Amino acid sequence: MTWNPDGPVVLAIDSEKGGVGKTGLAGGLIAVMAAHGRRVLGIDLDPRATLTEELGAERGEYSVNDLLYEDPDADPDELPELSGLAGDALRPAGEAWGDNVRVLAAERALANRESDNRTPDLERRLKTSLEGVAEGFDLVVIDLPPRAGGKLVGAGLIAATHVLFPGTLTADGLIGVRDALRTYKFVKRNNTTLRNVGVLRNIVDRRTNVAKYYDDKFIEEFGEDVLDIAVARRVIREEARGACVPITAAGDKPDAKVLINGYMHVLNTVGRAA
Repeated sequence: MTWNPDGPVVLAIDSEKGGVGKTGLAGGLIAVMAAHGRRVLGIDLDPRATLTEELGAERGEYSVNDLLYEDPDADPDELPELSGLAGDALRPAGEAWGDNVRVLAAERALANRESDNRTPDLERRLKTSLEGVAEGFDLVVIDLPPRAGGKLVGAGLIAATHVLFPGTLTADGLIGVRDALRTYKFVKRNNTTLRNVGVLRNIVDRRTNVAKYYDDKFIEEFGEDVLDIAVARRVIREEARGACVPITAAGDKPDAKVLINGYMHVLNTVGRAA
């Protein structure tokens, strides 16, 4: 794996449709980076906390929700300094993930931030809280919730340096990428350094006519944004997720090797973009 970015890479994984393997992709990239001795931070911005669960992170005193919320009625002198506050919320991943992975965990209460109109500058809080923290990691991966824009997606994209758009070769996969790209273009006006890594065809099974049809549709609609790599569909990925272990733990199995190779190609692409 080639990884020589000039500075910290904060990669958001974005689709506005569920079921496209977004969280599985995030977990796979984290696993391969960690297996190569790199320090990785996983940030879960989905209130369902699927990435938190996969990474085996235990609930701590603080979650990512605490970073995004501020009581507007509190005495300002009693509020903690937001810059670098994410460092206080870091949790170790489960034992199977080794010592190189840390997590900013999600919880159901995170859903309340979508309707939070009282926290000042909510969508910029994650970025500020990561100041001086992101630099301690080779890669930060943000798993965004599958929704049409919203404050959590905005917070993730404003904090990110790069964004990757996974999509399955299905109608939902196409729509999810299309809508996410629209949101990206809107947010980029406020985060001008945010870079589009590309559109990744994910959980691909090319044996079906539907996949072949939507493969052509992806190329037709997204053109040069479509990466020349794809991540295959393999059952072993779901088995690893269910067991809360990294896919690299099954690295001696042929199907796991296929996935690990795919994730490595994705990381090389991200590294070149950085």
